Amino acid sequence: MNRMIRITAATAALAFALAATPAFAQYANEFTPAKVTHQGTTTHDIAGSGTVRVKVQVNADGTHKVIQVESSTNPGDNAAAVEIAQNSSYSPAHRGKMPVDSFYTFRLRFSGKAVVANEEESAIASQAGGVDVSGIDALVRGGKYKDAIAKANEALASSPGNPAVLQLLGAAQYFDNDFVDAATSFSRVDDIKKPFQSIAAQSFAAGSVRVSQSDPSESLDWARKAVAVSGGDANSRFALGVAQLANKQYPDALATLKSVHDSMIADPKSDSKAKLQVDQELLQAYLATNDTASASSLAAEMKALDPSGGDAAAHAIAVHYLQLGGDAMTAKKFGDAVKYFDQAANAGSSADVVTANYSAALAIENMGPSDKPDYSKAKGYAIKAVTAAPDDPMANFAAGIAYADTYAAGRNRDDRAQALTYLNKADQLAKAAGNLAFAQQIEAQIKNIPQ
Repeated sequence: MNRMIRITAATAALAFALAATPAFAQYANEFTPAKVTHQGTTTHDIAGSGTVRVKVQVNADGTHKVIQVESSTNPGDNAAAVEIAQNSSYSPAHRGKMPVDSFYTFRLRFSGKAVVANEEESAIASQAGGVDVSGIDALVRGGKYKDAIAKANEALASSPGNPAVLQLLGAAQYFDNDFVDAATSFSRVDDIKKPFQSIAAQSFAAGSVRVSQSDPSESLDWARKAVAVSGGDANSRFALGVAQLANKQYPDALATLKSVHDSMIADPKSDSKAKLQVDQELLQAYLATNDTASASSLAAEMKALDPSGGDAAAHAIAVHYLQLGGDAMTAKKFGDAVKYFDQAANAGSSADVVTANYSAALAIENMGPSDKPDYSKAKGYAIKAVTAAPDDPMANFAAGIAYADTYAAGRNRDDRAQALTYLNKADQLAKAAGNLAFAQQIEAQIKNIPQ
């Protein structure tokens, strides 16, 4: 039989398996902070210059309540600051798409007898460089993020690299859920002002997670910026751990993600969904460092966090071994591949047993004569896969090849008939799925079966 065709088909089998790899977690863009949409006014006299920070509770329904003055450089301005904070309008924080209660620190600056601006506006003005950015700022505050993005890009055309415009652009992109572009915008700013630092850190973190697979180097750069800007909050460290995983810095990833995991476990207010997402990445770090005992323990924790989630953790472990098996196949270390596929099948994930078994069968069938391939064993793996998933094209293909090899060795006509039955069914299933390239490979194998 044509071994080159068979190797190509085995590669196709692994493509089926690896397509089931779970997506990286989205914990890094889970939380969007509250923001001011309209600044209020005051009837109080202003005592003089100073900066006042007022803590405001912003509820999920948009209502708000001033809690306290957090700090003040001129206590005489406190009453005016509190009234401005109370008379302002806010949009609530969000976790994912769900509005949630949160606290917002309103920073106001006074000069002489006038309210200069809140600290965000002051920061914008200090970096505007003569460019009128008030229109962009107003659009961001009004929630018209796409309009703000368009206006900011117009401003950048005439003032390239303007830091005030770039920070407003990054904020608009962040609130429009365009985290990669937001991270790109903020990365062009050398001095991110304090009012923008929280949004910039979250943009870097979310953007880092989003590009971790497509651009690991950029992911790591953004994650490090997120940590630097945020001071090392859990969200940024999570992104760093994901980036380290993507760059195969496994011991570093393990240490980073373990620290995030431990801090979340110690915090009774930590969201269970976020914990689960951190655990998914930590599980990959344990597996990458061959710490199977910790991986198994973490899998039990994940099951407790989400009993309805089925065997997601077991699936992640199985995918890890499927990937190792695939790497071994590529290196033509077929004996090692079979061992990895066995471990994948034993991980406890029913969804991956089929893939693991037909992949093990194909690994044996690709062995050269010097490896003494056991076609009876290959047939056993393939039949397990077909029994569990009768309409799986790869399982039927593996069974057909196993019977064809058995027939080639012993010339039992029943083996030939079985080989044709399974391969013809695999051909039909591949065509029904629209996988014509695979169907052509199957048909080539059928023609190669001796009479």
